[in-house]
Amino acid sequence: MSANIENNGENNSTQPAEETGATTQTTAKKTADDGADATGENRWVLRLEELLKVKNLEDLKTELGKLAADLQTEIQNFDLNAHLSPTAKARLKTLEQRYNEVIRAVGKVQKQFDREFNKSLRLLKKTRQDAEKHVKDVRAKVGKHRATILKASKNLTNRIKKTASTARRAKRTTKSTAKKSAN
Repeated sequence: MSANIENNGENNSTQPAEETGATTQTTAKKTADDGADATGENRWVLRLEELLKVKNLEDLKTELGKLAADLQTEIQNFDLNAHLSPTAKARLKTLEQRYNEVIRAVGKVQKQFDREFNKSLRLLKKTRQDAEKHVKDVRAKVGKHRATILKASKNLTNRIKKTASTARRAKRTTKSTAKKSAN
C-alpha cells in the first residue's frame, strides 16, 4: 500500500482499491502535494483522514510509522524564529537571557550547597572519630581503674576479715581468761 502512495499516486496494485483504500489515499496525497494553498495543517489533516480509511492493520502500522517519521522530521526542521513577530523575538530573547541567569544562579546555589554539605559531613566524621577515640580512652581508663579498684577492694576485704578474726580471737581470749579467773 505504501508503495502505491509513493509511486506518484498511481495505483499499481493488483488488489481492488476498496480492499486497500489506496485510491482514496493517493487522491488525498495528490491534493496535499498539488495545491499551493495546502498549508502544513491541511496536509496533516489529510494524512489523518488517510489513516482513518486504512482497513488493513499492517498497512496502518506502516502508515503510522511513516507519519511518525514525517512528524519528527517536521519538528526538527521547524524554525520558531521564522514565525515570530519582532516583539515576540525580543521577548523570547529576554526570556532566554532570564532563563540562563536562573540556570547560572541555580548552579551557584547547588555548588554552594555541595560545599557546605561536604564541609558539614567532614566535620561530622571528624567529631565521630574524636568521640570514638574518647570513648576508647575512657574504656581503657575504666578497665585500668577497675583492676586497681578490685585489687583495693580485695585488700580491704582481707583486712576486714583479718581484723574481724583478730577481734574474735581477742574476744575468745578475753572470755577464756575471764572463765579462768572466775574458776
